[in-house]
Amino acid sequence: MKQNKINKIDFELLQKIQINESNVNLSWVLKFPNCHQLQSSIYQMAFIDLHIEIQNYDIQGACHIIINNQIQFPYLQIAEGMLIFQKQKCLFLCDCIVEKQKFLCHQSQLFLIKITNNQGHLILVFVHPVSQREWFKILKLSAKQNNFLQKYRIQQVIMTNIFSVLQRRKNKKYVAQIIKKRDIHQQEQYEIINNYIKILRSGKIINYYPVLSIFEDIDSISIITYQFIGTTFETLLLSAQTAIPQSDLAFIIYSVLQSLRCLQDEELFHGYVCLENIVMANVLGSLQVYLINSNYKVKNNETILQPYNQNNLDFYLNFIPKYLIAPEIQSQQDIPSVKSDIYQLGMIFLLVSFYSKGQQFNRQYISKISQTRKELIKQQEINFQKCRDSDFPNLYSACQLDLIKKMTDNDPDKRISVNDAIKHAWFINTRDKLKSQKIQSMKRNLPSLKTIIEMVEQSEQDIRRKSFQVSNVQYNKNKLECATSIQHLDHSPFHQQQDASSLVKSFESQNEIIDEEHEISNLIFKLNNKQYNMMPSLLGHIIQDKNQYRLTQSKNHLSQFQD
Repeated sequence: MKQNKINKIDFELLQKIQINESNVNLSWVLKFPNCHQLQSSIYQMAFIDLHIEIQNYDIQGACHIIINNQIQFPYLQIAEGMLIFQKQKCLFLCDCIVEKQKFLCHQSQLFLIKITNNQGHLILVFVHPVSQREWFKILKLSAKQNNFLQKYRIQQVIMTNIFSVLQRRKNKKYVAQIIKKRDIHQQEQYEIINNYIKILRSGKIINYYPVLSIFEDIDSISIITYQFIGTTFETLLLSAQTAIPQSDLAFIIYSVLQSLRCLQDEELFHGYVCLENIVMANVLGSLQVYLINSNYKVKNNETILQPYNQNNLDFYLNFIPKYLIAPEIQSQQDIPSVKSDIYQLGMIFLLVSFYSKGQQFNRQYISKISQTRKELIKQQEINFQKCRDSDFPNLYSACQLDLIKKMTDNDPDKRISVNDAIKHAWFINTRDKLKSQKIQSMKRNLPSLKTIIEMVEQSEQDIRRKSFQVSNVQYNKNKLECATSIQHLDHSPFHQQQDASSLVKSFESQNEIIDEEHEISNLIFKLNNKQYNMMPSLLGHIIQDKNQYRLTQSKNHLSQFQD
């Protein structure tokens, strides 16, 4: 699920305000003793030369800044997460914190945006609040904010480090992933978190949750996204009263493979694919699988993402659980990549497939399955060859075993690639099985051909009977009209009243019969139409089975297993 937040800016209004801003004389500000609050230390902020050509800008214009008691009006641009100064120098906003402020002096006020990093700060000075609002709207998409608890109230825990929060000003619910700084013990961890934020903010990776804003305070880093209700793959596995349905299991594995393929296309990798980092989220009634907590390392003092190398691989080997470290990395013959991510996902797939309700999902279980996986797989292959069911409720077919074997191959050159894994026969078979179940379910709800024919024949008999009744009524009506014409010379009030009453009743009966005839004709038309329309629509409807309905709600449902 790719999702980038789009902010609408009234550029026409902003351009008019820019003209007013440029005509303002702020020299009076320098006369106040507290004008030091407006001073920028821009020369300490380590701007770098801009060596790339940028076509599209999020926002651009001139702003007042004050440096060494000198008022300047430089031209600023924001594009691709950078603040560009005078079209020559740039600053990466991902390493900065932005905040809105006001400067009050007697009866006047100025509207400020303070941009801070480890080296210094830049203060943009505006006369009009709309200028401050529009610039801040763009800046906060790339930079971090502060004072999270002043703007949000934590409501409840969804899962570890993920909370439901309420925005105080708008009284609107969101979700926040909150990382406590006391849990960050090494510089490498901080670098990994920053890389994770950069990957999230890029919006290019499928099944990474969309980022609305990021806050960094003294004790925490908070990542805000849209509201959802969810659980981790591990919690789902341990809390399930029965086996995980094949369609659900296939959907989860397929969704993670989609993310890995997208990471590979961007020359990235995840680094720590585990049960706790796969999240099943209910987003507005649809199932979405999120992959969280990337473990992508960056070299020190570099702003461009770089992977691990042989010199800094120790941190990875000490941080990742041993059963999730691919053999080529354990022997330090290679560095983490999407190939090692495939191995990690394969090990998770193995553990889930061989898990039975009531087992203790602990280190002993993980160690036992990891060490005996070849024997376990071979035994279950024999069962399937003899047309027996597997001994494990989450293991459905020999095709599933084949995918597990290929994903956990010790030889990275023989290990299945992410592109081939996505096209594996297990996903195709699961999709076809769903289609078959869908057809069978719809057929059970359809009347049989015999029933339809009997209903139509009965309706035709009713029509013939009603037509015969109409003919008799018409004959009696003609007789009545004749009798009335003969008897009109008889002026007896009794006779006239009786004949008129009979005539009215005859017409009412006739109208009722015509209405019934029309109703029966409609019934036959609807039956024929239903018989014609329902059959072609079988493949287009969603199964209403409890387990499968949730899957088909998502954009990544099983009918899209094959590209």
